[in-house]
Amino acid sequence: MENRKEQALLRDTRAEEIVASIDYDFARFDELPSLTGALLRTRLFDRWVTEFLSAHPGGTVVEIGTGLNTRYERVDNGRARWFDLDLPDVIELREKFFTDSRRRTMIAASVTDDGWAADVASHSSGPYLFVAEAVLPHLHEPDGGLPAQPPTASLTPRPSRADSGAASSHWRRGLRAATLAKPP
Repeated sequence: MENRKEQALLRDTRAEEIVASIDYDFARFDELPSLTGALLRTRLFDRWVTEFLSAHPGGTVVEIGTGLNTRYERVDNGRARWFDLDLPDVIELREKFFTDSRRRTMIAASVTDDGWAADVASHSSGPYLFVAEAVLPHLHEPDGGLPAQPPTASLTPRPSRADSGAASSHWRRGLRAATLAKPP
C-alpha cells in the first residue's frame, strides 16, 4: 500500500481505510507502472485544486467521475463548496464511505446529463473548478452522442454570439478526442 511506504508518492489514510474495508485483492496492482502514473496524476490534480482554492478560497470544486476519490480529505481548505459527481451506482457505493455535509454534496448523474449543472449552480456561486481526473477516456457516443453544449454552460458566462459556435465545437472536439484516445 502506497500510504505505508517510507517515501510514498501520496499520503492518503482515508483511501487506505477504504481499500482495507473492501473485499478485493488490491495487492496485484502494487508494482504496476500504471499505479505510479495514477499516483503522479493524482498529485498533479491535487496541486491544481490546491492552487485554485488558494486563489479562490470560497470557490466551488466539482469532481466529475469521482469514484471513491478522497481529494476533499487531502486538500479541502475548510471554505470551498464541493460536489462529487458520478453515475448512480458509483454514488451508491460512495455513500458507504462518505456523507454529504453543508459544503460537500454527492450528485448521482452522468457528466453528459443536462440537469446536474443546474443543481450545482443552485447550491453554489463559483468560481468553479471542474476536475475530471480519469473520466474523459470512458466517455463514448453509443446513444446519440454528446450534448452540443457542455452541461456546465449554465455555470459559466455566456459566450458572445460570435464565439458561441467555437465554444460548442471546442467542447465536442475535446470530448471526442478523449473518446478517440481510449484504448481498444
